[in-house]
Amino acid sequence: MKYINALLGLSGVLWWIFAYVLIAYRGIKDKTYGIPLIPLAFNLGWEFVFSFCFPLNVYAQVTNALWFFCDLGIVYTYFKYGYSSFNAFYGLEKKQWYLISGFAFLIGFLFNFLGYPFFSQYLTQFPSAEIPVFLAWMMLLITPASMLAMFLQRKNSQGQSFIIIASMIVGNFFFILQFFLHPFYYKWSNPFLVLIVTVSVIIELYYAKLLYKQLLKEGINPWKRF
Repeated sequence: MKYINALLGLSGVLWWIFAYVLIAYRGIKDKTYGIPLIPLAFNLGWEFVFSFCFPLNVYAQVTNALWFFCDLGIVYTYFKYGYSSFNAFYGLEKKQWYLISGFAFLIGFLFNFLGYPFFSQYLTQFPSAEIPVFLAWMMLLITPASMLAMFLQRKNSQGQSFIIIASMIVGNFFFILQFFLHPFYYKWSNPFLVLIVTVSVIIELYYAKLLYKQLLKEGINPWKRF
């Protein structure tokens, strides 16, 4: 069972690395960005904090660092191509956009940096090693919801691919299996935590369905667009 859980966790990590690489690639290809500002800022903050500030163990530090450096490619596409989208939809000046973006990344860092000691101090029945997992799933709830909103706003498949969202779904599937098989994660059978995971999966599946239909509408084979 120990090796099965390790394999499930590693599989989830690798599928998410694949998704991150594809998001950066798609962003460069389409000259846009694939993850909206808020989830991008909070994800990057989480990866930095739990790689370099509060690493739980060597394995977690290495995997989180891999995600962090992959995410930097997505951050590059955001700052390279993001202003045109914000200007088109919100009429922001470039200086305003930089200020808002910088503030979002700062808050994303502080939320995780200050949130970890807060939860570890006041949620004494919640193991410290599970706090990063809880924070991560809160962000995994926000991320597909924000990507869905971005897709509906753009009304096209720019910056996205069905393979990307499918990779995210598969990666989360391995993590979910790990939660319910590993005795360490016994609290994830709690209805509130099950609700978080369930809603995030429903949003991902709904978004995948809409994106798949949109790609077909645009005459693109969803299985060949990376």
